[in-house]
Formats: sequence, C-alpha cells, structure tokens
Amino acid sequence: MTDAAQVRRLAHRVLMPGFAGTQVPRWLARALHEGLGGICLFGHNIESPAQLCALTDDAHGLGPVVVGVDEEGGIVSRLGTRKGSRHVGAAALGVVDDVALTEAVAGQIAIDLRDVGVDLDLAPVADVTSDLQNPVIGVRSFGTEPEHVARHTRAFVRGLQGLGVAACAKHFPGHGDTSVDSHAGLPRIAVDLETLRRRELPPFAAAVEAGVQVIMTAHIVFEALDDRPATVSAPVMRLLRDELGFDGVITSDAMDMGAVVDSIGLAEGCVQAVIAGVDLVGLGNPVLNAPQREDERTFVAALDALVEAATSGRLPLERLREAAGRVDRLERWCRDRRGSEVPAGEPETDARAARASLRTVGDVAGVLTGPVRVIDVRRRRNIAAGGNTGLIAHAIVERLPGSEAMCQAPQATVAEGRASAAERTASPDAPEEPGAPGRRAAAHADVVVTGTPGLDPAEAEALARIVEANPRAVVVCTGMVPPGTLVADRVVHTFGDSLPTARAVVDLLAK
Repeated sequence: MTDAAQVRRLAHRVLMPGFAGTQVPRWLARALHEGLGGICLFGHNIESPAQLCALTDDAHGLGPVVVGVDEEGGIVSRLGTRKGSRHVGAAALGVVDDVALTEAVAGQIAIDLRDVGVDLDLAPVADVTSDLQNPVIGVRSFGTEPEHVARHTRAFVRGLQGLGVAACAKHFPGHGDTSVDSHAGLPRIAVDLETLRRRELPPFAAAVEAGVQVIMTAHIVFEALDDRPATVSAPVMRLLRDELGFDGVITSDAMDMGAVVDSIGLAEGCVQAVIAGVDLVGLGNPVLNAPQREDERTFVAALDALVEAATSGRLPLERLREAAGRVDRLERWCRDRRGSEVPAGEPETDARAARASLRTVGDVAGVLTGPVRVIDVRRRRNIAAGGNTGLIAHAIVERLPGSEAMCQAPQATVAEGRASAAERTASPDAPEEPGAPGRRAAAHADVVVTGTPGLDPAEAEALARIVEANPRAVVVCTGMVPPGTLVADRVVHTFGDSLPTARAVVDLLAK
C-alpha cells in the first residue's frame, strides 16, 4: 500500500503551477520541498536577467523542479514582455524557409533561457495554420502546409535541445483549424480522422522523431476521436503514445483557460487530465485579469483534487506513478545539461532572419526621408501573446527624429493583467482626441501598422479610412493576411513582431 505522504508527493510531482511575484513565495517553497514537478514563469515574474537568475537558482535549490516558460519568439515572449522579443517568430522563419536558420534562431533562444536558468521552453508551436483567421495561432505557426511546418518544427526542436533546453511541441493534436480561442471558449474540430492524420499530425511526428522531450495537449474537441477536450481524452493520448510512438512527458495547456474552466472546472480538469494520460499539468497564469492573487488557492485546489482522486481509487496509483516517473526523467535530462557551458549569443542570426522574412508590395525602399506620422491601428490582443508592443512605431520614431506615433485603443483583454488606464484610449468611433488616430490624423498618415484586420472590423475600418485618405501611406502588416486581401499600394508584410523585425522594417523604409 502507498501511504498518504507518498500519494501527496506523487500529486505534487505532476503539477506545474504559475505564481505571483518576482521571488519564490512561501507556499511555492513548501511545494518544492514536497517534490513539485514544475513551475511556469510569466511576464509578471520577470524584472531583469539578474532577478530571474536569482529566482530560478532559488527554485532549483529547493527541489528537483523543471522551470518552464513560453518563449516562442515573435509575439509570444515572456523574457520580452516589457521591451519586445529579441527573436523572430515562427511565421517569419517559415516564410524564409531555411531550416538551418530556424535551428540557429532556436539555438539563440536556448542561449537566452540557459543564461537565466530556464529548463523547458514551451515551444515550438507545431500547429498547421489551416484557417488564416485563427484568433490565437496565426503568426505563431510556421505556415499552412503540414510538411513545411514539420520541417521547421523538427529544426526548432533540434536548436533548443542541442543547447540544453527541453522543447515542447504544441498544441496536440493541432490548434490551427479553429475559429475559437481556447483561452476564451471550447473549440471543436469536425474533420475526419484521415484529415487529422494527414494535416495536423506530421509536425508532431517530426518533433517525436527529433527527440522532443515534451508535447502539450490542446483544449479542443476532436470529434473524430472523442467528444471530450483532447487534454482529458484517453483516445487522444493513445494516438500520441501508440501511433506516434511518443514516450516523453505529455503536459497540458493551461488549465485555467476558458475551454476547461467553463466546461469541466480547473481542479476536476486536472484529475481527468492525469487519468487520461497527461504527466505534467500546467495550471496557468494566476495573475491573468485576476482581481487578487490566486496562485496558492489554485494550486491547493488542484493538489487536493488529485490526492482525493488517488486516495479514493478513481485515479489509479500506477497512472500517477507513471506520470511522476516521466517528470523525474525530464528533470534529470534538464539537470544533466544545466551546468554545461553556454555559448555567446549571435544577434545577427535573428537580424538576418528578420530581413529575409519581409515581403513587400509596391515601392517601399527608402521612402521615409524625414519626420513622419505613424498610426498603429491594431486593437485586437492575442491572449497568449499579450498586448501589441508598438515596436515598429517606436523604431521609426527613434530613427527619424521629430516623427510621431499614435495607437488605436486596445481591447481590454491582455495576457499579463488588466489594461491600465493609459492603455485604454479612444475607440475609432469616439470623438478625436490626442493619441487617437481619427479622421484628421488619417489624412496625414505616412505609415500605418496593422495586424490581421479581418479579425477586427474596427481595425479594418480604420485601416481602410487611412489608406483612402493617403493612398501613398506605407502599410506594415504584422499578421497573417490572405494574399490579395490587403488593398494598398505600398505594403510590408512582417509575419510577426519582434525587435529584429522592427529594425529590419526601419532599415528598409528609411534607407
């Protein structure tokens, strides 16, 4: 028989909570002493490299834990929450289509993570973008063709793991054909199993072949396999284990997302996920739009639910032991590489990728020669990524003194807490005021930055108004836009947003 203390330790081992603050809180220190399997860092945990090093050192010193973070490059960057990502994202790499460059960029990300003591990167996104209007994947994917995405997924895994950071391919079996963001609701995919195998699975198969340490499940119902979300679906887990032959750690997407909380409940979802075959349950971001700290409360609820389920026999102890054993193996893999030498970073790698990824329409090279007006009409915020950074507008203003930049009002949903009063400016339909790109400003716009305007009618209307008022304005598009749908004489497609992307755009426009 397994006593209560052993059950409790096993339950700790299969959990990966987030936490508030920039130091290890007392409740988390206790959990680490009791064998906690992982912790997940978010932007609110990170102030500086030195602070993050101290935090991860403390965590590793308190127990055999895997420290993970979402660092995809491009629009999803926890290290770049405040200043923007130092690395280009997946869509830009997919456009360049140089697998050696993709591997090199992933290696640069690994160097950054190793420098601050992070073991696990919750990347790459292995989803195939079947729907260009997907509200949550978009430029986070390498592209629209399964084999293309598979090549770059394989390269990204090699780049990360070759430099000692565990990779995590996500979101199995695939999040690319959804019109619903699983942060907010429960998507359903109704394609047949053969389509799933042909379209969604090749990138995950490539990741397995590359030796990926972790694969993350999606909170999506795949009707051909089950009527339950993939994260709590035994048939989905069997597909990954038996058909793809994956024997590493299966982790869940954040269990605090709407797809789980609104359909199953977080604590119950954790139990069902482990029963189904998840080994390491990610609890999510406890600070996201929360009026108060929910970190300890969320963790205790999940822990107690697992302990109760294992004690009652509902969660078989062998399943719990199996999951904990896989987490142990992952932690040993990370620990064995933690002390190895870290090479120096090479910023030119990402700069080269950013330059090569730009695609243009019309005459745009060197067209900005003096002070200009930049209007960023992006309003929609991807919950996984956080707020629109304004990197491109800032780079133009910095390069061309006397220039000014104005931004549209962001929507209230952001990834790292509630929008501040300073972030909430006028909507496109409100009376014109300072900082709001209204009709008078539109007539004088030289550059307009847009994302995927088809996802937001207000953004599309503002873009059309500006281009109509000034047909010679340069449109910089950071999103995934179907060819031929963006009506403008001068366009720069960046396929994402990052510091090297912003520099590449300015170098092109202001030669």
